[in-house]
Amino acid sequence: MLLDPSLKFNPETQARQIAASALVEQSEQLAREQNIKEATDMFQRALLLDPSLDFNPETKAQQIAASALVKQAQNLVQEGKVQEAIAAYVEAQKLDPTIEIDRYSWGIICWFGSLHSSAKDVMFACEKAVELAPDNGNIRDSRGLARALTGNTQGAIEDFQAYIVWSGDEEAKAQRQRWIDALKAGENPFTEEEIQRLLNED
Repeated sequence: MLLDPSLKFNPETQARQIAASALVEQSEQLAREQNIKEATDMFQRALLLDPSLDFNPETKAQQIAASALVKQAQNLVQEGKVQEAIAAYVEAQKLDPTIEIDRYSWGIICWFGSLHSSAKDVMFACEKAVELAPDNGNIRDSRGLARALTGNTQGAIEDFQAYIVWSGDEEAKAQRQRWIDALKAGENPFTEEEIQRLLNED
C-alpha cells in the first residue's frame, strides 16, 4: 500500500507530542494535589517538548489547584471541618482570582456549615449563593437555616416561605411550615435532635 505523499509524518515530532501529553497528565495530577511548583515545572517541560501546546505553566497549575480546593472544601464542610473548608475556598480564590465558584458550591458551605454550628461564619457563602441563584428554593432554604441560627427570624421565615412556594416536595414543605410556625411563636425549631436529623438526611 502506497502512502499519500501529501501526508507529513514526523516520527520524532509525534514521539515528543506523546511524551508531552503524558507530562501534562502528570502535571495536572500534581496540581490537584497542591504541588503547584512541581506541576508548573512539569508543564514547562511539556511545552519544551511540544511547542504547539498553548498555556501558561504557572497559571494552568494554579487554576487546576484552585478547582481541586473547591471540591476539597465541599468534602471538608460535610465532615464538619468548617474552618478548613472556608480556608480552602479563600486559598482557591487567591490562586485563581478568576475562578467561578457556582451557587451549588457556595450552597454546600452554607448548609453544612450551618448544621455544624458555624452559621455566622458561613453566612457570606449563603449570600453569595443567593446572589447567584435568587430564585432557587434550595439556596434560599440553606440561607434560611443560617439566618434562623443567627437570630434573623424574619429573614429565615421569608427564605423558608420562598422554599415552600418553589418546592414540589410536600413532606419537605410541611417541615418548613413547622419551622416557620415555631419561629413565629418565638421558639427555636432547630434543636440538637432536629440538626442531627438534617445531617442524617444528607
